[in-house]
Amino acid sequence: MTMWQRIESWFHAASEHVTVDFVPDEGAVALAPYEGYLRLFVAEGFLADRRSWAADQYPALHGGVSLSFLGGEPLAFTTMGGQAAWLAPGVTLDEPITPLLPYGGGTVTVQAGLYRVSGRGPLGTAVQIVGGLAGLVAPPLAAAANVATKVSEGIDRILGDLGEQPVLGVHRTMVAPVPGAPGAGGRAMRAGHLVVIDSPRPPGTLSIEDGRLRVDGRPPTGADFLVLRIECRTERDDWRFPELAQLIDRAGEEYLRRGETQTFRDLRSDAVVRAWCSPDLTPLDRKRVARLIAGEIDEVRRLGAVPGQERSLEEAAALRLLPQDAPELADLRLADLLA
Repeated sequence: MTMWQRIESWFHAASEHVTVDFVPDEGAVALAPYEGYLRLFVAEGFLADRRSWAADQYPALHGGVSLSFLGGEPLAFTTMGGQAAWLAPGVTLDEPITPLLPYGGGTVTVQAGLYRVSGRGPLGTAVQIVGGLAGLVAPPLAAAANVATKVSEGIDRILGDLGEQPVLGVHRTMVAPVPGAPGAGGRAMRAGHLVVIDSPRPPGTLSIEDGRLRVDGRPPTGADFLVLRIECRTERDDWRFPELAQLIDRAGEEYLRRGETQTFRDLRSDAVVRAWCSPDLTPLDRKRVARLIAGEIDEVRRLGAVPGQERSLEEAAALRLLPQDAPELADLRLADLLA
């Protein structure tokens, strides 16, 4: 079995012994396909019997999101890391498990599993290595998904050899609602907290207060639990992906230092086209970012031609990311930016 299947199998076998609930954020609405992004965090957790573990043992979490990407089969963006300090009462982590992922609708599956790891064993060594690869799981996501898949396969081979099973895990699927369909929105993609408690029935009313799990208004006690935070947003908190930033810098260097106008134009076109076609952005954001990149590169040419010249209102507007409802985006074409 793959790592993904291993945790899913454990969860289904233990489903009668654990309680799972999704606590949506206040005012959270369903994220519309192709109009936003999602990201998974591990927010909080506790293992009641951890105090009986050996001194060199610690919990490690494998988690991720599986969703349709590039219009093909679902891909799993996963990672695994050792969390030696946070699984204790009163400690909140809120650490990202996945990068910001464009949401294209369809089925989204969220998964996480806690394992007991020995720092001296092969799994502990593997977790440390995987932690050093975390920075590679970033845009461009097509390459990041391959890295995450290889990491998951490597960890899974070790788990298979050792026969390790999760201490606690959760597996939940959400589906984009179909307007007018029965039950639409019941498990729609929306911001909130996914909670799993090692208890066959709810220990009380679950809520989230200041990012922390509460049972009947008080901190939970006496049972293992894990809380994942699902972030849904319509705006990215970053857009300057490394490959785009490199093209912008290279275009400026070719024009200002070498006077290579044709190379400058080629790099400008490459950067604009990559942003316009980027699978890491929603369709609307592709237009917004492509326009901004064109404006930033053109600023280099303007400064090189007439140093110190005041910007026109049009030039100044091209150097900021337009709002999503900006009228300039409605009829914007790629040919307009490449002209």
